[in-house]
Amino acid sequence: MSFARLLNRAALLLLTLTPSAIASAQSPAVMPLGPSPAVTIPLPPPTDQPPPEVPLPDPIPIGPGFLVSGALDIRTRTANTGRTGGVWLSTAELDIQHNISNRNTAVGNLYLQLLSEDPPDVSHGRDIQIGEAYVTYRLPIEADFNSTAYVKAGQFQIPFGLLAVYDPHLQILQPLNAQSLGVRTDFGLAVSGRLYGYLNYDFSLTTGTGPSHIDVNPSRVVCFRLGRTFTTRNGVVNIGGSLLQGRLPNTDLTADNPFAVELPPSGRVRADRLVNGDRFVSKSRIAGDVSYGYNRVTARGEIVAGADKDQRVLGYYAEGNYRFTNRLSAAVARSLFVYPTGSSTATRESLGLTYASSRNLTVRGLYQYLRDVPRDEEGRIRHRFTVQVLLRF
Repeated sequence: MSFARLLNRAALLLLTLTPSAIASAQSPAVMPLGPSPAVTIPLPPPTDQPPPEVPLPDPIPIGPGFLVSGALDIRTRTANTGRTGGVWLSTAELDIQHNISNRNTAVGNLYLQLLSEDPPDVSHGRDIQIGEAYVTYRLPIEADFNSTAYVKAGQFQIPFGLLAVYDPHLQILQPLNAQSLGVRTDFGLAVSGRLYGYLNYDFSLTTGTGPSHIDVNPSRVVCFRLGRTFTTRNGVVNIGGSLLQGRLPNTDLTADNPFAVELPPSGRVRADRLVNGDRFVSKSRIAGDVSYGYNRVTARGEIVAGADKDQRVLGYYAEGNYRFTNRLSAAVARSLFVYPTGSSTATRESLGLTYASSRNLTVRGLYQYLRDVPRDEEGRIRHRFTVQVLLRF
């Protein structure tokens, strides 16, 4: 019998086999359909998160349960103050994750974010910092209450306003947290999840001293947010309301500190503004935030009100993005924050373009008109144009 006729007979035999017979005839090296015992099912997010405008690249597995990702943020700019001209590495980031699994299903994870940062407007700001560093564990309560609860301990982004659904640490456009709170990340304990399958909640108890401070001095900060996501014919809307109370860094504008606080990517606190003999102040805040996505449009914003001690503060941030193509988009934004004294304000107006050639490479150009009015001083106007090249892996 020729070799060709032998192959034909073998093919006819395979066609007559049942699926079960084919499975039993498979080589041991061929895995059956379904998840492999060596693959861990990822841990779902604790609350709804709007999708990023530029999809992130998949993390790189480096060992059992370990995932690595990172970024290089390269910038150049022209500005009235601070660093101008030249090209510098603003941030080099390395993120390490490790799944905590039970029967091949993730029940928690460890996360460590290392940042080598060189912020242009922070004196002696070049440093290596830990951004976020925490452990998350999912409590087994979903089957009984149709709800979830994730406990988080360590250093993490405070879930207040837009910070609960938006990570701005490698973005040129920034929401109000730097001016309103004076922090982005903080050390403490948080519980997040969903109630009845649709209502998102976040509760945190943190130190108020920012990252890399484990002590509880000067006091603790309590934050609570409720949110919900609506899917409609005209897009997806995520809305939330937040409450915060505690002692946080002073952010007032004075003659000695005439420009609004700008936090480095790690969220490292700049408690360098001595007001009435204190670098920290008791703050109460209430905020409403919204994120919206529909076809080529993405928008987000927040309104913040409250008081520093017994003096009122008020602010808002609004941003809109329009995608001309899958790679090219434009952004416009405006923010205003009124400090405890009514004549002291910080205004930001921005216009920019983003070109995302792939998940790994994003180029942004942004023009900003900045106006800061210190207490009992004349306003100071600055113009800033920044180009960012963001490499992700």
